[in-house]
Amino acid sequence: MRLICVFTLFLLLKVSGNGFSQKKINLDLERVSMLEIIQELRQQTGYKFFFNHNELKKVKDVSAKFVDEDLERVLDAVLGKVNLSYRIEQGVIIIVPGEVKEGEKEVRIVGSVTDEKKHPLPGVTVIVKGLTLGTSTDVKGRFSLTLPKMQNVSLLFSFIGMETQEVQYTGQDSLHVVLKESAEQLEEVVVRTGYQNIDKRKLTSAVQTIRMDDIKVSGVNTIDQMLEGRIPGMIFMQNSGQVGAAPKLRIRGTSTVLGSREPLWVLDGVVLTDPVNVDPAQINDLDFVNLLGNAISGLNPDDIEQIDVLKDASATALYGAKAGNGVIVITTKKGKAGPPSVTYSGTASYTRRPRYSDRAIYLMNSKERVDVSRELVERGVYYNNVDSWTGYEAAIQDYYNGAIDYKEFNRLVGYYETLNTDWFDVVCQDVFSHNHTLSLSGGSANIRYYASLGMSDEKGAIKGESNRRYSTTLNLSANYERFAARFQLQGNVSKRDYNPSELGVLDYAYNMNRAIPAFNPDGSRYLYQRASSGSMPMYAFNVLNEMDNSGDETNGNAINMQAHVSYNVIDDLKLEGTLSYGVSNTNQEIYFTEDSYYVHQLRAEQTVQNDMCPIGGELRKSEVRNTNWMARVQANYAKDVGREGKHNVSGSAGLELNSQRYDGFNITRRGYHRDRGKLFSSIPTTYTKYHSQFMISPNALGVITENLTNSVAWYAMAGYDYDNRYMLNLHIRGEASNLFGSRANDRMMPIWALSGRWNVKRDILESVDWVDDLALRGSFGYQGNMLSNQTPNMIITQGVDYTGKYGEFNSKVAHYPNPDLRWEKTASTNVTLDFSFLKNKINGSFSWYYKKTRDAFLTKTISEINGIKQYVVNSGTLVNKGIEVSLNFTPINRVGLDGGKRGFVWRIDPQLGQVLNELVNSAINNRNNVLRDEIEYDDMLTGDVEIAGEPLNTFYSYRFKGLSSVDGSPIFYGAEDELQEELSKKYNGMEREDVFLEVMERSGRREPYLQGGISNYLGYRNFSLSFNLTYSLGNKIRLLKLCTEYGTTNPNPHSNLRREFVNRWRKPGDEEHTNIPGLNTVAGTHSNPWWTSGTNMTHRIANNIYEMYDNSDIRVVSGNYLRLSSLSFRYNVDERFCKKLGLKSAYINLTGTNLFTIAHKKLRGQDPTQSGSSPNVNLSVRPTYSCNLSITF
Repeated sequence: MRLICVFTLFLLLKVSGNGFSQKKINLDLERVSMLEIIQELRQQTGYKFFFNHNELKKVKDVSAKFVDEDLERVLDAVLGKVNLSYRIEQGVIIIVPGEVKEGEKEVRIVGSVTDEKKHPLPGVTVIVKGLTLGTSTDVKGRFSLTLPKMQNVSLLFSFIGMETQEVQYTGQDSLHVVLKESAEQLEEVVVRTGYQNIDKRKLTSAVQTIRMDDIKVSGVNTIDQMLEGRIPGMIFMQNSGQVGAAPKLRIRGTSTVLGSREPLWVLDGVVLTDPVNVDPAQINDLDFVNLLGNAISGLNPDDIEQIDVLKDASATALYGAKAGNGVIVITTKKGKAGPPSVTYSGTASYTRRPRYSDRAIYLMNSKERVDVSRELVERGVYYNNVDSWTGYEAAIQDYYNGAIDYKEFNRLVGYYETLNTDWFDVVCQDVFSHNHTLSLSGGSANIRYYASLGMSDEKGAIKGESNRRYSTTLNLSANYERFAARFQLQGNVSKRDYNPSELGVLDYAYNMNRAIPAFNPDGSRYLYQRASSGSMPMYAFNVLNEMDNSGDETNGNAINMQAHVSYNVIDDLKLEGTLSYGVSNTNQEIYFTEDSYYVHQLRAEQTVQNDMCPIGGELRKSEVRNTNWMARVQANYAKDVGREGKHNVSGSAGLELNSQRYDGFNITRRGYHRDRGKLFSSIPTTYTKYHSQFMISPNALGVITENLTNSVAWYAMAGYDYDNRYMLNLHIRGEASNLFGSRANDRMMPIWALSGRWNVKRDILESVDWVDDLALRGSFGYQGNMLSNQTPNMIITQGVDYTGKYGEFNSKVAHYPNPDLRWEKTASTNVTLDFSFLKNKINGSFSWYYKKTRDAFLTKTISEINGIKQYVVNSGTLVNKGIEVSLNFTPINRVGLDGGKRGFVWRIDPQLGQVLNELVNSAINNRNNVLRDEIEYDDMLTGDVEIAGEPLNTFYSYRFKGLSSVDGSPIFYGAEDELQEELSKKYNGMEREDVFLEVMERSGRREPYLQGGISNYLGYRNFSLSFNLTYSLGNKIRLLKLCTEYGTTNPNPHSNLRREFVNRWRKPGDEEHTNIPGLNTVAGTHSNPWWTSGTNMTHRIANNIYEMYDNSDIRVVSGNYLRLSSLSFRYNVDERFCKKLGLKSAYINLTGTNLFTIAHKKLRGQDPTQSGSSPNVNLSVRPTYSCNLSITF
C-alpha cells in the first residue's frame, strides 16, 4: 500500500498550478468546521488538498463569506483565523500549522524520511508531540520545521502502511528517519481483484489476500505449491513428487461434475490460459499426474508481489463463466520511484531420493522375499510359466535340472537372501537444483520500471528427469498530468525431461524383488527374462536399459504482453483501457528405440504378417499452439456527496472481448532411428498387419485439432459508502460465447452479485478501546459455467479411410448437437465477520458460505444410432457449504520498544477451511439410468460415479468377511462360494448399481473436507525463525497393493510384496490372528471365481478375490495428516556491514520443506497425499533442503 500511496501522491503533485489566483470563490458559511470549508473549496476549484485530518478536527468552527474572491485571499483569511497556513507544492495545496509568533527564540529542524530500502517517502506527516505544529515531507522525502525553542522536543512521523515513529530532537543538524512497514496496516490496505483495487476496510466480498514475502519458500519453484495451508477454504492435493508435477486446487468445494474444477488464474487483471488444452475429465481425475504444466508454471515467484484469492460470487462475478471455481489474482512487482536498485536472489537445493529405510517404504527385504518363493515351490503351486524364473526360482530350477549341485544351490540361496538390491538407488538419485533471479527497479515520479531475468534448473529424484525454466519480466509505468500508462511483458522458455509413463520407473522400483541383482559381479547390467505377450520369446530386461532407450521430452515457450492506459477526465471520472496478447507453444516427443521392451511387445508375433514395428522404434510427436487476446475498456466514477463528504457513490462499466485458440497436431511414427540422425525407415509392404492396421490409424496419419473460443461481455459495478460505516456493492456481467446454446436468453444470462459491509467499530464501538476493528460483510449472487467441449451444432470428423463397400470416406460424430444446453448456475451466499482486538494482537475473520449449483452437467445415455453413446444434459444439483477461519495472534511484540529492531516478536497465523460437498439429484436417486453412464465396478472402487446424497469422489470397498480356514483365501460378504446359487439368482434380478452396493460399502471421500495451516514466526534482532504446519482431515485412502501381480495365480519371481505379507496365513488356525491371505496353492481356484462367469452373473463384480482384497474395507485407512511443510531460518545482514560492502540490504535463508508427516499408523509411512487408487505407485513428495542468498545494491 505504501507504493500505491507514493504513486498516488506523485500523480497529485503533477497537477498544474497555473491559474491558481484566477479561481473565484463564493462562500456563505456560518460557524462550520474547517473540514467543511475545505470540502467546499475542493468542489469549487477542483484542486487537491493535503492536510492532517485529525488535527483539522480540533480546529474551532469559523464563518466564511466571500463573493467572487480569489482563492489565495480566501485561504489567507480563513486559515489565518485558526493559526493555520498553507503552501503549494506543484499544484497541491498543503495545509500546515501557522508560524509561531511568540517572542521566544526559534529553532529550525530539517531532515529526511525514507523506508527501510532507502527509498524517499513523500507525504509523511511530521507532528510535534503535544502541539498542533507540524508539516509533511516533499517529493524527495525532505522536511523542515520551525518552532519555538523548548526542552524535550519529540517528533511523530506517520505514513499510511508504516509504523508511526517517535524521534527525540536533541539539537542535531539533520534528522534521518527510517520508517518500517506495518504488517497490520499493510494487510488492510488494498485488495486487487483484477478489475478493481479496493481498500480492505471497504471490502464486501470474500477475498483472501497474502503477500508473496509471507508465503515464499526457498526450494519451491511454483506459486501454486506455496499455497498449501495458506488459504482457508482451499483444498490442496499433491499426488506426485515428480519434478514439475502440478497440484490440484479446489476453492470452496466442487461446483461442477463434468467441467474443470480448477480455479482461474489471473495475472495483473488478465486471465491466463493453460499451455495445453487438457480434457476436464483428465484434469479432475485425482490419480492423473499433470506434468504438462498449468497457466502459471512459467511464472517466477520472485516477480510476484501479492496474491488475492477470490472466493464468492461477488468477488468473481466480473470474470463471468470462467470463474465458477474461484479466481486467483496474481500481482507482479512494479517499479519504485528512486535510484536504480539491483537485487540478486540465488537458491541452491538438495532433494533426497527414496530409501528402503524411509517409513513410506514398507517392503520385504531379500530374505523375506526368498521365504515366499521357497514356500511357493515347496507347496508345488501353479506358476504362469517357468521361462521367466529368476532369483531363487531360477536356482532351484537349475538344481532340479542338474545344472548345479546342492552346494551351489545353497550358495546361491544365501546370496539371494542377503542381496537386498537397492532399486531406489538404481533408478533414483539425490539431486542438487538451483535457481537465480536478477532484477532491476527504479525510476522517477513520472516513469518507473521493473525488469528481471530468472533461471531455474530443477532436477528430479528419478534419474533422467528435470525441469529447466528461463523467465523474464518487464513492467513499465508512466504518468503525465491526467494520463497514466503501463506496459508489461512476461516470457518464459522451459524444457522438461521425463521417463515415459509406460516405464513406470518408480512403480518398478517399488515392486521389484530385492533378491534379484541389478548388476553382475563385473559391473555389467544383469538381465533377467521378462515375459512378453503373444508368442514372442522372453525378453532380456534391465530397467536401466529401458531408461536409456526411451524418453519424454517437452519443450515450451510463452510470452504474454499487456498495455494499460488511463485518463482522468475529471477528478471523479477516469477512463481506462487494457489490451493483452499471449502465445505459447508446447512440443512433446516421446520415443522408444528398437532395443526397448515397449517395441519388443509390438513385435509380439515376430512374423512378417503380424509385426507391428518391424524396423526401428517409435516416435510420438505432439505440438500445441495457444494464442489468446483480450481487449477491455472501462469507465470509473467516484464522488463524495454531501456537505461533509460522508456519502460516496461509485460506479464502473466496461466492455470486454476475449478470444482463445488452441491448434494441435499429434502423430505417431514407427521405423524411427534416434541414433541415426533421427531418421525413419520405410517399412516394406510385406508387413501386412502393420500397413493394414497401424498405418491407416488416426495416430499414424496424424490428428489436427482446432479449438476456438470467442466471447463478448459487458459488466458494471455500483457502490455506495456512507461515512465508512455502511457499504453496498452490486456487480453484474452479461456474456455471450460461441460455446453457448442457440437460445438467446441462455447465451446472455447475466451473472450478478450483491454485497454489503457494516463497519461496526466505526459505527457503534468507537469508544471501546480494546476493539480495534469489527466488521460484518455478506454477499449473495450467481456464478455460471459452460463446458468448453460442447457446441450447439453437430461436428463431424471427416475421415480419410475409404470404404469400397459404400464408395465413400468414413466419418464419425465428434460432438453431438446440443442447442438446448443451458448454463450451469451456482447460487452463492457468504457471511464474514472481521475483527481485531487488543491493539492488533488478535486479528482474524470467520466466514460461512453456502453454494448450490443447479442444472449441473451430467451425461445421458442415448442410442448408438445417433453416432455416439452419450451426451451432456442439465440435470444435477450440487451443494457445497462450509466455514473458514483465519487468525493472526501476536503474543509477543517487543520490536521498536528500544528504538530499533532488537526486540523479540512471535506471531501465529492459524488457517482453517471446511468444505462439505453433496450431490443432490432426484433422477439419480430414483435410479433413472437414462441419466447416467453404464457404470462398472471399478468406477465404484475409484469414486468415479455420482451417488445422490453423497459427496463427489465417494468411493466404495468390498466387505471383508475373513480368511478361509482351508487355504487362507479371503472371503467377502455377498460373494461367498457356499451361497453361489442363492446369490447368483438374486443378483441376476437386480440393477447393476444395486449389485455393486450389495457387495460393497461406502468407504468415504477421496478429497479432504477440512484443510489448513499453522504458520509461526519468531524474530529477534536480525534473526528470524518461521515454520508452517499443514493439516488435512476427512478423506480416506487405500493401502498400497500387497503385490502388483498377485491375484490370478501367485507373485511372479521378479515381484516384491509389502512387508505385511510376512504375517500371511500359512496353516489352518492362522485366520484367528491374521487377515493377510495365504498363497494360492490350487491352480485356477481363485483366478476364475463363480461370479466372473457370464452364465452365473449378469454383472461382473470383480476379476478375482485378490483384487477384492486389495480393494476391501480392511485396506482403507484415514487420510488425515499433519505435516511440517516448511522450516526456515533467516539472517538479515547488519546494515552497517552492508554499507561497508556497498549494499543496501542482504540476507541468507536456510529452509527445509516436507520434513516429516504424522499420519495414521496403518499407513506405515505411505504418503497420505496419494490415494492408493492409482494403477502405479507415484513418487512421494520429497524432503528438500535449500540455502537462499539475496542481496540488493
